[in-house]
Amino acid sequence: MSDHFASEQLRVDLTTRAAQSNLMLDVNDPRCAFAPDHVGEYHTLFPLDAVVDDPDVGSLGCVSRVYKALSRFDGGTYALRKLDNVKINADHNAMRKVWGELVHPNLVRLRNIFITNEFDGHSNSLTFVHDFVFGAMTLTERHSRVTDQVGDISEDLIWSYIAQISSALRFLHSRGKAMRCLQASKVLVTPQHRVLLNASAVLDVIGDRKAQMENLQAEDLRAFGNLLVQTVCRSPESSQPQALSSSIDYIGAHYHPDLKDLIVFLISQPGGPQQATIFAACARISGRLLEQLDYTYHHIDTCHSELAKEIQNGRLFRLLGKINTILERPERNTPAATSWSETGDRYLIKLFMDYVFHQRDDQDRPVIEFGFIVQCLNKLDVGVSEKMMLMSPDEQTVLVVSFGDLKACIERSFNELMVAASVVAQTGASGQRSFANAPMPYSNMDYGDGGGMQMGPEAGWKMGPEAGWSGPSTPPRPVSRSISLPLSAAGDSFNPSSAPAFTPL
Repeated sequence: MSDHFASEQLRVDLTTRAAQSNLMLDVNDPRCAFAPDHVGEYHTLFPLDAVVDDPDVGSLGCVSRVYKALSRFDGGTYALRKLDNVKINADHNAMRKVWGELVHPNLVRLRNIFITNEFDGHSNSLTFVHDFVFGAMTLTERHSRVTDQVGDISEDLIWSYIAQISSALRFLHSRGKAMRCLQASKVLVTPQHRVLLNASAVLDVIGDRKAQMENLQAEDLRAFGNLLVQTVCRSPESSQPQALSSSIDYIGAHYHPDLKDLIVFLISQPGGPQQATIFAACARISGRLLEQLDYTYHHIDTCHSELAKEIQNGRLFRLLGKINTILERPERNTPAATSWSETGDRYLIKLFMDYVFHQRDDQDRPVIEFGFIVQCLNKLDVGVSEKMMLMSPDEQTVLVVSFGDLKACIERSFNELMVAASVVAQTGASGQRSFANAPMPYSNMDYGDGGGMQMGPEAGWKMGPEAGWSGPSTPPRPVSRSISLPLSAAGDSFNPSSAPAFTPL
């Protein structure tokens, strides 16, 4: 089944994403005291911090709380970062415009910055709105040391982190910006190992405005090196001055020398900030970055494969929607009320559904084969000329028709329903109905003078057990005679030119 449907892991990821979008607090949850009903355009606030009532001063130098919220304007899910008792050192509207235009796959995009008192009703709070990253954890949460063992993170994963963070820093530094808060608690990692730098623009608004951009970018590199040491050693204390030397030695003993050389380059910055740039760092590990590019292309191919499955499933769903609209739908208050699916085109469609979904083996056991079902529906959707043998449940009727003929039957029957659905708008005061003559889009089947559908030697069908057919998988047997199949039990003739052309949904 995995050949026809999305992988189970992808389904779980998307289901989890939908579940996180709809997270809500219970009315008895004590966190409700810190989560108002709405803040501006945002509602359904859900705290994301482990400690809500009395959070510590974090790496941003102030107390902050983060909430998941939904926008009533576009229905999107966003992360609101609330900062209390901070001094605004820059025009937050200008920073919103500048950072809102910086879009990178490894940077959590800034959407808005505003000041509001709607959190508690009396004190103003500076609020940053970023995209919400579904399923993400911080590097601290993802790789925190819970045992005495360290260094158990694979080297491939470490280089993947390095490539993604380097790409984001290169993007920012090339545009004259600095991240300024590159700490493990502000770097997000998704279950698919996607890395995103969070809390952008915060320190540009509340941080020191006198700092030179060259020094800020150099500090980004130093923070990058410390971040790698903490992640590899799985300890926030491993980058402290008193432990840094032993941490570097450990990395050199357990990982490739390229990793140690990069970390030393980022932290020590030989030659000063003018030479130790993110561009120089990327040049030192260009071979490793190309390896990550290969993984990226492979991931893209996988995503395209999964998307192709769902696109095909969408086509088949539309086809099944048409078929089930046609079948088992009696015309009310007419003689055919009990035999709508037993006449004309509908009868062929009904036999086809039995052929596809009600297969049985030689021991009369149900046969469930999704590959066969998908193959038949694909052939029907395209309308190929391949023929199949259909048999009624009582085995008294056997028909051999092509997928193209059956597709024409479906279009004609569905077109009849479309015409009937629009008859109210086309009915005049006298209650008489009239339809303009328009050609049918399909004319693959021949109609005789009496309104019957001609099934000639090419179709080859027999009546009764002498057809010698033991199951749908048996190849069709050619027959030398033709029989006319009436289009309705009442003997009404059908003129294909009397119905308007069908417009696909």
